[in-house]
Amino acid sequence: MSTVAWPALLALLAGVVNLAFFGYVLRFADKPGGRSFLVVIAGQVLVCTSQAAAMLVYDQVTREVLESLFWVGAAVVVVGYVAFAFEYTGRGHALRRPWFGLLVADAVAFSAVVVTNPLHGLAWDSFTVVPMEGVASADYAIGLPVALQFVLLAAVLTVSIFLLIDTVLSYGPLYRTQAIAIALTPLPPLVAVGAWLFEVGPYPELNFVAVAFIPHVALDMYALFRSEMFALNPATRRTGERAAIDDLGNPVVVVDETNRIVTLNPAAESLLGTDKRDALTDPLDDYLDIDATADTSGERRVSTAADGERLTFTVVVTPLAGPGDATLGYTVVLQDVTDELARKQRLAVLNRVLRHNLRNDLTVVQGYLDEVLARTDDPELEAMLGTAADEADGLLALGEKARDIERTMDRDVTVEPVAVRELLDEVVAGIEDSDAVTVSVPPSLGLRTDRELLRTIFANLVENAVEHAASADGPAAAVTLVETVPADAGDGHDAVFEIRDDGPGIPDHELDALGREAETALDHGSGLGLWLVSWSIDALGGELSFETGDDGTVVSVRVPGVVDDGESDGS
Repeated sequence: MSTVAWPALLALLAGVVNLAFFGYVLRFADKPGGRSFLVVIAGQVLVCTSQAAAMLVYDQVTREVLESLFWVGAAVVVVGYVAFAFEYTGRGHALRRPWFGLLVADAVAFSAVVVTNPLHGLAWDSFTVVPMEGVASADYAIGLPVALQFVLLAAVLTVSIFLLIDTVLSYGPLYRTQAIAIALTPLPPLVAVGAWLFEVGPYPELNFVAVAFIPHVALDMYALFRSEMFALNPATRRTGERAAIDDLGNPVVVVDETNRIVTLNPAAESLLGTDKRDALTDPLDDYLDIDATADTSGERRVSTAADGERLTFTVVVTPLAGPGDATLGYTVVLQDVTDELARKQRLAVLNRVLRHNLRNDLTVVQGYLDEVLARTDDPELEAMLGTAADEADGLLALGEKARDIERTMDRDVTVEPVAVRELLDEVVAGIEDSDAVTVSVPPSLGLRTDRELLRTIFANLVENAVEHAASADGPAAAVTLVETVPADAGDGHDAVFEIRDDGPGIPDHELDALGREAETALDHGSGLGLWLVSWSIDALGGELSFETGDDGTVVSVRVPGVVDDGESDGS
């Protein structure tokens, strides 16, 4: 018998290296596949150290106990490696399915069988210690559980290797070296187990599985240290691709937690002026002034030159959450708002200039018209001047309405308790012919809504009803709470109001214009009041409808946010 137990020393060396490797990998526990990888290494430590000790023990009972620990460690390695392969390649959700639970249950059951083998002999029998090459080898006839476990081990490791090879085929050079290295790591131990079980090689009775973990851990270390196994993680890219970024028309870039590009869609390639393969692993801020790791709150804008013009984009950064809510990276979506901003700027300038000119110039016109009217006693001339004065008044009112639209639409919606009857009384009091309006809304009705938007809605509709009423005497317009109804979605109730008048009705082309996305030159709304009402209703999440007939117009307004119900026949 040799005096140097070299197989035991190699097995012990493999165990020590794996133990040191375990300590180093602890820092990557929160990475996708990190915890599973630690389970794999822990299993390898158990396999190697149990075999190193077993090779030095010649007592048959103790030797058989150590042999059972070898198989327990092998079961742990298999389960951990399968979990790692799925998590590392971005398929961790598959581990929540029943098959993985069955795999874990099988490992537990198999471990129980081998540990208790001396009681039943199902795992193996005829266990004997055989001295060889200075160590205590073991010779035994394996039973059905061990044979089936070896078949299962080969099958699941093959699937796991396939997942990692698929990463190479799918993602090209980005993860190639680490994926190939990790995919090859199970092969040396798997070959060693097969050679031992089928008694192949110069030392058929000697188990070299622990020794085979030396090239195994060397490949793992290469993937970790040389190829940044956890720094460039396929799970980041696969998670981003599940968001179907390639289907979006907007530029989309997925970066890792250090702002390095891991994938981008064709629109982003065009914007950045680069090919996807060339951009991979480059910092995003090499192309755009964006640090996704620092821009995760809200929206911001970024400008860049593309195709000979200056473009402005709204940037939205969304973290990519992996297993355990760990942040794997960020999705950066860019929306081109160049034309929108230019259009808003032009409209703002036109609006200010037109309103300023309308107000100032028409005030001068009104002054002269009043002066001329005061100096003339020609009835025909007075009539013409009166018509001109009315038109000037109308244009001034139109300018004021435009100012109301700008002031109303440029503010944020503010929700607060609103006493509806009190607000309606204020609206009616501000109308010149307030006696022509009746209000049938109970004082108890309260809404949680935007007070100014609600005031705008009622003020314009009541003003329009009074203006177009046909009654010579008595009330010409009425505001009524019809009912409170459950909201279409979620909890709460909506209030439904009706504003009636007995006028000729709103022309069809006025109402048709509200339903279009854009007005045309030949068929458009002549006033701004209905547009202001429609936009305010949309801002409140309500609904607006019109019914016109020979007896007048009924406008139905549905507003969400009822906090106190009123009766439809209120005072």
